[in-house]
Order: sequence, then structure tokens, then C-alpha cells
Amino acid sequence: MRKGFYKVLIAIMSIALIGLMIIQFYWLNLTFRSGLENFNTSVYQAMNATTTKVNKYEIDKYYYKLNNINSDLKASVDKPQAFSSQIIKDSLGVTYAYVTKYVVEKSMVPISGTYNDSLTKANIYTQEKVYKIDKDSASRGVGNLNLNLEESLRDGTYTIENMARWDAGTTPLDKRISYKMLDSIFKKELNKYGIKATPRIGVITKDSLLTNIKSENFKEKNIKFTVPLFYDRNDHAEYNLTAYFPDQNYVILGDVIPIVSLTFILTMIIVTVFALAIYYMQMQRRISEIKTDFINNMTHEFKTPIATINIASDALKNSKIISEPEKVKYYADLIKQENKRMNAHVEMVLRMAKLERNQMDLNIEEVNMNGIVQKSIEPIRFIVEERNGTIFEEYNADKVFVDGDPFHLENIIINVLDNARKYSTGKPEVYVKTYNTDKHFVVEVKDKGIGMSPTVLKKIFEQFYREETGNIHNVKGHGLGLAYVKKIVQLHGGEVWAESQPDKGSTFYIKIPLKS
Repeated sequence: MRKGFYKVLIAIMSIALIGLMIIQFYWLNLTFRSGLENFNTSVYQAMNATTTKVNKYEIDKYYYKLNNINSDLKASVDKPQAFSSQIIKDSLGVTYAYVTKYVVEKSMVPISGTYNDSLTKANIYTQEKVYKIDKDSASRGVGNLNLNLEESLRDGTYTIENMARWDAGTTPLDKRISYKMLDSIFKKELNKYGIKATPRIGVITKDSLLTNIKSENFKEKNIKFTVPLFYDRNDHAEYNLTAYFPDQNYVILGDVIPIVSLTFILTMIIVTVFALAIYYMQMQRRISEIKTDFINNMTHEFKTPIATINIASDALKNSKIISEPEKVKYYADLIKQENKRMNAHVEMVLRMAKLERNQMDLNIEEVNMNGIVQKSIEPIRFIVEERNGTIFEEYNADKVFVDGDPFHLENIIINVLDNARKYSTGKPEVYVKTYNTDKHFVVEVKDKGIGMSPTVLKKIFEQFYREETGNIHNVKGHGLGLAYVKKIVQLHGGEVWAESQPDKGSTFYIKIPLKS
């Protein structure tokens, strides 16, 4: 996959995912706003129904008290009538409302005679009722009863409602309504409109002062809903019913929470899959690049011995060479050496393939690790000394026996020593030390080579990874050696790690459990 196309693909996938998330958030916001509007409408309807019932309850009390006056007024509403009213306070400050109604009842009286005529007879009846208006010491006093009785008292219902409103206005609020009653009515109305939220209610005056009729822990700053509760004689709101709902948002989203949760989960799954897709695409791309480098490197590694073998083979065909046994032996040994080197490359690749598939069989036996280290040093010492270098050995381990595979243990030591040799400039100096820690045998291999940066240090045990030595690519290998070392050490229940600084060399530690 070309790099440009890869970037375009990621950009398109990212835009599509962001667009999907924006649509989801827009839909959730739209759902919430719609739910909020429905909630507000239902709450106002419930509050209006509550105030209507409270007012009706108050008026009904006056109808009960003035039942006789109401009946009389309704019975004579179609007859000629006149009214008078008077407000009187006695010496004790008690206020009385005197309502007098004059009803004219007409009847026809026939007169016998020549003209067969008749007379109209009028009977006048007087009805008088006295209504005592109680006055509370905390009330604001009794206002003037300013009613046009000749008009308003003709309709008994209107008359009593006006009188009830006038009288109630002089009564303290807590005598007119209780919080328990108000709360009960409001909650019933909320249930009718499908509102399951828990309300906080409070009654405030027309001057926005909070009264004692309120819920526990009621907070004025949270008020969101207000409707008139009681009116004065001039139809102005005297008290207002207010409310708010602490769990409003939860209730609004209550019905859509399952859908919202499912949407969130599915969105997270899509995001996760998208992230994993990008991760694996990058990993596959990197693996592809690494494998390409590996193939190129392997080709290079095979090219040299193949060329050498070809030259040696051609030389052996030369009649002059055939006549010289020493040269024949030299070229034959050269062919064998190069063939052995190619075989070693193939064996390393096959060995790593088996390790990846967990098909590596270890021949476990009791192994003397000091002996393994000494044996591993010998083939490396010859190469180091060719470059006028030195290997320094220090064997401090008292306990040296482990359960392991001697062949693979020797190979991992050789790999680490070979790395120390390859990445050392000039005359290599390699320090090998063995010692014990707790229940482990430790091999420490230190060099004074080019060292590694922290970034490189994190990747050296990955397959196919190789660090380039600047612009000089004189370090041969496949990037499999340290990956092989790590796998073998782990199969033995041990640990391997490295410490390094650029231009200051590297130190590798191999830690293998001692024989129990």
C-alpha cells in the first residue's frame, strides 16, 4: 500500500467517524430539547390544574357557609329586586357584612263587572342576611366592600366568589392552604401528566418573598416554574406557586437512557475498531517494510558466500590449481566455510519460526553456566583479536548449575557477544562477568561501542529490528539474534534486558534461575 493512499484512507475514515459522532450528539441534543419542552408544558399544565383545584376548594368553603343566601339569590334571580349592603364594625372590632334584598312579587287580581278588568297586586318581600367576617390579628385588616350589588348580586355565584376573594384576602396564607395539601394535589396532577420527577415547591408573594409554605431544603435560586396561586379583588396575583425539579434532566432522559447507552456503547465499539484498524494497518505496514528489509538483507548475506563459492568452484576447475594440493584444500575449506555460514543463516530463520509457533523443543539437563560462557567466548575471541581487541572475563558466580538446554544457552551468549563485537568501533573491548543474585545466575556482557538511544533500546528485542550505524551500513545481520535471545531466556524462566547510552557502550544482562 502506497504511503499517500494510506494517509488518504485514514483521513477519510477519521472524517466519517467524526461525522457519525457529530450526528449522534446532534440527535441526543434534539431528543433532550424535545423532552425538555414536553416536560415544561406538562409541568405548567399540572401547576395550573393544582391552583384551579386549590381556588375551587377555597370557594366551596364559602358556598357551604353562605348556602342559604346563595339559594335565595338564585331562586329570585328573575324577579324584580333591589339590594343594599352595609359593612359595620362593633366595639370589639368584629366586622359584619349586612346584605338586604328586596323582592317585588306581582300578581293579577280579577275585577267583576261590565268591563271585566283586573288589578295588579304587588307584594314586597324583604330578605336580610348577616355575614360575620373573622379578622386575624396577623391579617392586613378588612378593606371596604365595594360591590355594585344591584348588578353583581343578581348572579349569586359571582357575588359569593367576589365576597370569598375579598374575605380570603384578609386571611393569613397558612390558614388558607397547607404545604401538605398543596404538595398532595400537585403530585397527583403530575402523575396525570406522566411526570415522575420529584418536585420542590414553594409559595411566594407578589413581591417575590418566600413564604412558609415550601418544601424542605427549597432553594429560591433554583426556581424554574411559576404560576399565580391566589388573586386579589382586582384580579392581580397575590401569591404565586413556584417549583423546580432536582432530578429533571434524569427524568427527561429516563425514557431514552437505554437508547443513549446503546448508542454510546456502539459508538465506542466503532471508535475502538477504528483505532485497532489503524493500529493493525500501521503494524502490517511496518511488518511489510521490515520483511522487505529482511529479505534484502538476507539476499545480501547470501550473495557474498554464493559469490565466494562460485569463485572457489571456478578456481578448482583451473588446471594450475588442481596441481597444487594446498590451494585445492584452501578453496575446498573456503567453500565449506561459506556453506556453513549460509546454513547458519537458514537455521536462525527456521529456529525463530519454530519459536513463533511454540514448536521449539528444549533438551533440558543440568548445565554448568560458567562452562557455557567460557565455551561461547572462544569463537568470538578469535574475531575480536583479529581486530586487535580484547575480551575480559570475570567469573564471580559460586552457584553455576541451572536446568537448561546447553545448545540454545550457548547460542544466546554467542549472539550477545557477537553484538558487542559488531557494534564496537576500533579495537573492541568486551567485558564478561558472571555472578549470583538471589536464586539466579547472571551473565553480564559490557562493551564500549556506539551505544543506543532510549528509542532504539525499546526495540532491540523485536524481530527483524536492526540499528544502522549512521551512514555506514557495515553491520551485518538479520535482526533476529536478540529476538531469539529473548525467546530462549523466557523459555528458561529467566529475564534479559539492556542498559545503554549513545557513544558510551551497552550492557546486556541475562538472568537464568538456578537449579532447584
